[in-house]
Amino acid sequence: MNKLPFDYEIIVVNDGSTDDTEELSTKMLLGDRIKIVGYDKNRGKGFALKYGFKTSNGNIVAFVDADSDIHFDRIKSFIEILEKNKSDIVIGSKYLSESKFKSPLSRRILSRGYNFLVKILLRVNVSDTQVGFEVFRRKVLEDVFPRVLVKRFAFDAELLTVSNMRGYSISEVPVEVKHNDHKKSVDALEILKMLRDTLAVFYRRYIVRYYERKP
Repeated sequence: MNKLPFDYEIIVVNDGSTDDTEELSTKMLLGDRIKIVGYDKNRGKGFALKYGFKTSNGNIVAFVDADSDIHFDRIKSFIEILEKNKSDIVIGSKYLSESKFKSPLSRRILSRGYNFLVKILLRVNVSDTQVGFEVFRRKVLEDVFPRVLVKRFAFDAELLTVSNMRGYSISEVPVEVKHNDHKKSVDALEILKMLRDTLAVFYRRYIVRYYERKP
């Protein structure tokens, strides 16, 4: 970040990890631009990002998975697209023609299938909702986060669904994704929970119209 032409802050959210993440982070991440926040019990990605956002100050907010398969220096191009397109949100996509995506076949099939489901059920016209690299204008998150309920498995899909419903523009950019071998494979139970949470988003959008209410 020091090489980029931005003022910045880095917020590390420790989502109730039981290893030595907090100790290592404290040793490695020193400086007045960096802070570590967290809590004792693991609550999921959605909860962690909402928690971290509350402590942030910037007009542009980026969410980046700590074990990201995408190089961190891509943040510059994401912000440039945000300004060039006058977009409200910029997300990475593995499925644009310029993207490079290396991953086991099973993960690619699951990813494609899930993104197709999101596009059909939730009417979010993006090619990929699951890349852990996203940039938002602060006003979007201030408006949308109070309406988002999913804390774990379908958080990204719900966040983009509500943002789309609220009229915010979304741009996709190609990314080079290299699957990290240390990541555990997705098991059947996680897939079922993700489907359950996605159907819950569908229910809130079309059946009870929860997202149209005041938060």
